[in-house]
Amino acid sequence: MSEIFQKEYVRIMSSIGSMNASLKNNRKLLKNGKRKPFSKSLVGYHKMTPYKTYVLPEVQPHVLRRVRIKIKRENRRLLIKQIIVGVFVGSIITYWFYRIQYG
Repeated sequence: MSEIFQKEYVRIMSSIGSMNASLKNNRKLLKNGKRKPFSKSLVGYHKMTPYKTYVLPEVQPHVLRRVRIKIKRENRRLLIKQIIVGVFVGSIITYWFYRIQYG
């Protein structure tokens, strides 16, 4: 074997060995009862909260329709602004590259 390949092989085998050793040690801790599993340590986690959950009020359909139309209009305006800014920045960058190449 070449020297580089041999060093790489030793490095890989040592990392696999240390991984196996840590797995073995963790397994031993669980068997002996010295360590509680993580799932058992969450006792009392799901207690009731002292406050009431917020209940959304009922909204009439025409109000929802108005909100939906307003959001669509705002999104359309935002898209148009983004396209205009993108075209402007793209044209500046294109002009800059053109000046570098042919200037």
